[in-house]
Amino acid sequence: MIHKNVVLGIAVRHLLVRKRQTIVAMLGVMFGISIFIIQAGMITGMQMDFIQRIVDNSAHIHLYNEPETNRKPLLSEVPTHANQWIVVHHQKPKDVKPEIINPDAVIRLVEKNKAVTGVSAFLTTQVFFKNGTYEVPGNAVGVDIERENKLFNLAEDMVEGSILSLKANPYGVIVGSGLAKKLSVGLGDYVRLTSALGISFDLKVVGIIKTGVIAVDNTRAIVSTANAQQLIAKSGSYITDINLKVKDVDQAGELALHLQRETGYTAVDWKKANESLFSVFIIQRMITGMVIGTIMIVSGFGIFNILNMMIYEKLPDIAILKSMGFSNSEVMRIFLFQAMTIGFFGGLLGLIVGYVVSVIISKIPLNIEREITMTHLTINFSPYFYLTAFIFGLVTTAAAGYFPARRASRIDPVEIIRNKA
Repeated sequence: MIHKNVVLGIAVRHLLVRKRQTIVAMLGVMFGISIFIIQAGMITGMQMDFIQRIVDNSAHIHLYNEPETNRKPLLSEVPTHANQWIVVHHQKPKDVKPEIINPDAVIRLVEKNKAVTGVSAFLTTQVFFKNGTYEVPGNAVGVDIERENKLFNLAEDMVEGSILSLKANPYGVIVGSGLAKKLSVGLGDYVRLTSALGISFDLKVVGIIKTGVIAVDNTRAIVSTANAQQLIAKSGSYITDINLKVKDVDQAGELALHLQRETGYTAVDWKKANESLFSVFIIQRMITGMVIGTIMIVSGFGIFNILNMMIYEKLPDIAILKSMGFSNSEVMRIFLFQAMTIGFFGGLLGLIVGYVVSVIISKIPLNIEREITMTHLTINFSPYFYLTAFIFGLVTTAAAGYFPARRASRIDPVEIIRNKA
């Protein structure tokens, strides 16, 4: 049995003799791991940012009255003869009012649930916003501003004015930043809101809000519940929707089902409402995983080729080592150690480079204003990615080094010496 220090010394000597090949192999591993960290951090960071915006700016559970479309046709109750069929195609939905009956009682019932942290009732109506001769279509949302602020922390998104101004001024309106820009209005200006029924109000701009979601900021205005009801000629108890916030957003789905049974109204949790977005996230992760996996496999092939070349060049040395009493397993350990050394130090470099580049990317100003407002990229610096990347790099290099090392251990020294003679 040869001493372990001798085996390690020979492995290190081989790596130092072929410095250029060793550095190239390490750079391959470094490149693969750094790309792994950067890509995973960017993709998951962007997804985390989107999810956080959804959680912060939308209801965790949305209660509303959905018309029933799969009800049994009335004609099915008509007595028929054996040879008579009654078929109804494309039955129209039943004429059901979208309002929530006795919304105050529903709110009290929902608030009793300890998992619920906030409740706010509202109604939305389509209107035309007019300033002078210029008209812009959009939505007026009637809310209890104090409840709505508690749910969505609207005060943080205010760029001008105050949330409480809407409560103090019965004929006030808070407009989105994009809508205010379109209408060329500021604090103290008046905007005319006209509903589909032709009912109009001139409301004073008491605040401008910027949520960062462009589609919302360009089309939405917040008014009092009473004003929204008057725009659609409804009574003071008319409410169509109830929004809820819960303690544990991951349990919102189960709670939605419970509230739906308890209240009799349709309850949709935030995950179900954004299913299409989450399906895109899954595809993004799959593509990212495939790209990173391909890079690491290519790096593995590089290490495989380098070790194969090293073994070919060191055939006489291997023959001498075996003649001196080195066993097959010891020769194999020499080349496996070389592969693992390349993987280890290349992996460490990859972690450092990946972290530094990720930090630099996170500091680059973007100032994007499309579907959402984004000033910087959100990068996920989760230790899980760094540990996974490092382990993946070690496993890849170990697999790449195993077959050349196995080949080296099976070399017959007699054949090598005979061929060299």
